[in-house]
This record gives sequence, C-alpha cells and structure tokens, in this order.
Amino acid sequence: MTSLASAAVADSTVADFTANTTSGTAPLTVQFTDTSANATGWAWDFDNDGTVDSTEQNPVHIYKEAGTYSANLTVTNAVSSDSTVKTDYVTVEGTGTFGLADTPWPTFQRDFNNTGRSPYKGPQTNNKIWSYTTGKYVYNSPVIGIDGTIYIGSIDKKIYALNRDGTLKWTYATKSEILNGAPTIGSDGTIYITSSDGNLYALNSDGTLKWSYSTRNIYGSPAIGKDGTIYVGSYNCNLYALNSDGTLKWTYKTDSSIYNSPAIGTDGTIYFGSYNTNLYALNPDGKLKWSYNIGGTGSNSPTIGADGTIYIGSNDKKVYALNPDGTLKWTYTTGRSIVSSPAVGSDGTIYVGSNDKKVYALNPDGTLKWSYTTRNCIISSPAIGSDGTIYIGSGDKKVYALNPDGTLKWSYTTGNVIQSSPAIGSDGTLYIGSNDYK
Repeated sequence: MTSLASAAVADSTVADFTANTTSGTAPLTVQFTDTSANATGWAWDFDNDGTVDSTEQNPVHIYKEAGTYSANLTVTNAVSSDSTVKTDYVTVEGTGTFGLADTPWPTFQRDFNNTGRSPYKGPQTNNKIWSYTTGKYVYNSPVIGIDGTIYIGSIDKKIYALNRDGTLKWTYATKSEILNGAPTIGSDGTIYITSSDGNLYALNSDGTLKWSYSTRNIYGSPAIGKDGTIYVGSYNCNLYALNSDGTLKWTYKTDSSIYNSPAIGTDGTIYFGSYNTNLYALNPDGKLKWSYNIGGTGSNSPTIGADGTIYIGSNDKKVYALNPDGTLKWTYTTGRSIVSSPAVGSDGTIYVGSNDKKVYALNPDGTLKWSYTTRNCIISSPAIGSDGTIYIGSGDKKVYALNPDGTLKWSYTTGNVIQSSPAIGSDGTLYIGSNDYK
C-alpha cells in the first residue's frame, strides 16, 4: 500500500508557469510557458474570469485593454489535477488617453487622471494673441481638437468651435447655460458637452447633433473610459455610464448632487465626489469599490498621481490624499474651502488653488513646498507646462504663470473674474475663458 501511494504521488501533476513579459502598454502580447510537472492537459484562464481561454501548452495571449490581470492555469494528467493563480500578474497600461482623442488637450485637466499636465511648453510671456467675445460669462474650460480647433461653452447656452486664429467655425445652441467643466473629445472626433438643461450632448466635428441623453442639470465634464464608456455626474445624485451610441449602460446613486468631473484609473476605476460628503471609487461595472468621507466637494474633481494616489480638495478646507484602496494617506489644511481641482507635476508635486486666494504646491508626502498669494479666491484649476510652469486663473481677473519654485513668471489681466481653467496648445498657446464674456 505504501509503495502504491508513493507511486501515485510521484505521478501527480503540479501547476506552474512563466511569462516572457508581465507589463507594457496595450495591446500587450504575452507568451506563456508551462513549467508544470507531469502535465498532459492544460486549461488557461488569462484574466481569471472563470472561462477557459486556451488549452495549448504554451499559448500566446494579447491583452487589448488596460488593466491588471490575474492568470490561472489548471493542469491535469491521468491521476491528478492542479491549479495555480498568479494574482495581478500582468499589468497593461493604456496609451495615456484611453478613449480620448489624441490631441494637445482633449478634456478637462487634459487626461483622465486629471493631472493637468501638458507635454508642451506653455507661453513664456503674457503676449495676447487674440480673444473671441461670446454672449455671456465663460465659466467653461477650453479643449483642443486634433486640427487645433478650440471648443468651449458659455453661459449664453452655446458651445463655440473656434479656429486657431480665433475666428468662429460654428456654434451649437443648447437649451440652458453651460457652466463648469469642459467639453471632452472622443477618439472618433465626437465632442461631448454638458448643459444645465440636463443633457449630455454628443456633437459631430461639424457641429451637428449626433445624440443627446437627458438627466437633470449637469455641471461637470464627461469622462471616457478605455472601452469608450462615457461617465457623467448629475444634480440628481446619479453617476451615469453611457455607451458610445448614447444608450444607458448603468447608473450609480450617491448621497447628493455631483458637480465634478470623474477621473479614471489605469485599472478602469472611476473616481468622483459628491457635494455633501464622499469621494467614491466605482468598478467599471458600476459597483462600489469604496467611498471615503471628505466633507463634500463642489465642482472640484479628483486627480490621480503616478503611484495611484487620489488627490481632491474639499469644502472643509483640506486637500486629501487617499491610497488606491480608499485609506487616508494624508491631508493638508488651507485657509478656506477648495473648489479648484489639483494638478500633479512630473516630479509628483501637487498644485491646487484655494478660496483663501492662494496657490499651493505640496510635496508628495503632504508637506508644503510653497504658496503664492493672489488677490481673490481661486476657482480655476492649474495647467502645467512641460517646463514645469504652472498656469492658473484667479478671481482677481488675472491669469498667473508661476515658476516651479513659486515665483511669478508673468500675469495677464482680463476684464472680469476667471473661473475657467487653462489649456495648453501644441504651439505653446494658452487658452482660458473669463467672465468678461471672452
């Protein structure tokens, strides 16, 4: 009996495998190599979703979408079977813009981590190139199309498409005011913009309507996921996930209204805040991952750092830094409530404005690097040039360009309060709206 048992153990199979690469950008081709003992049958599940993807011994798999994947191998022989799961084994990064157009500035805060960081150097002087007068205040922030077209909304209910030289290309009239946030440009050139009439509008590049989806009073910017899903929050407390054809995918009900613009992590997690209390993290299927009470947010949106840290300002005067699992990393207290959305520099410095009139630069550990005082509250969110220059508007009517050490590079005075956030073009032009209708 003992010798028979020993023989069976000797013939048992033990699952194991290796891969030629476990990280890279999508689409990522991975060669898996079986290193199991005594195996005669193989069942591979490349994303550990319970479905067998291959029965080859040494298969090749292409990961087409960004995300972190666990790989599962089950092996068999005549006397036994065995499985092994390598958790979070393959990490696939996106191109950096996911479902966005590949333009200099396709959405609010440029990318879907909302970093506000441009690959281009912004203007080094305050020389005005042109201005275009709309029919009312411009709270909305500009975005830039592939051909250099600038898209921006106004309180006069219209979205404007302007040529590089500042001449009008077209306008599209919504039913009510276009307030905070910015348009978003999809990879197919579709322009998505929200209005306080409760509609998300999808416009063709010639300004004609593609489709609209009705909710109730939308104030923030839409975000686009890696699979083309469009995410947008509403005054009715719901976050909506829409398919690219404008049909509803799912909704998630929060505790209060949503005024800000979601940020999307490399694993597809959707981060956004509600007005009264929480920062939420949702899985791509709309299920809650976690929430954290930050004392409420207004139009300020979350930002994701390179290490996955989520940064957001709050009505309670604080900047919060949260770990990807929803635990608190640190807080920093400013002098008043924060409406500005943070931006993150290439060195990890966090920049944010506060209603105490200051721009703050915080180290990644939450300590103060420097602050710069303007003459009024700051609602605008920073944009960062490739040379580290920080651009931001203020309630004192000025656009500020600050050096990385916090000293003033230049300022430009507009005709009224600035709530709009800047965008940087590939030629170094800075675009920003003002309440002087321009």
